[in-house]
Amino acid sequence: MSKFTFLTKEQCSGDDKLEIFKKRGTKAAITDFAILLGGFVSNSFHIENDNSLEGRTGFYWTKSDDGDNDARVVDDDGIMSDYNVT
Repeated sequence: MSKFTFLTKEQCSGDDKLEIFKKRGTKAAITDFAILLGGFVSNSFHIENDNSLEGRTGFYWTKSDDGDNDARVVDDDGIMSDYNVT
């Protein structure tokens, strides 16, 4: 797992947003591997109306802490939320 790179909240939204998020937005398909690692998958939201398994979207987990040891996530609509890490 040490080969994974987690983004900061600034890289997902705000002035320091990565170019890919500026161009494509935050909605992206989630892989089966990401789901197996514990990624949240949405059964309700899909990319570009693709209702197949390949079109499922998920949340981006960031390495940013909210100050209360909660993980920051970015959902498929680009909204930042906090989730308790337990």
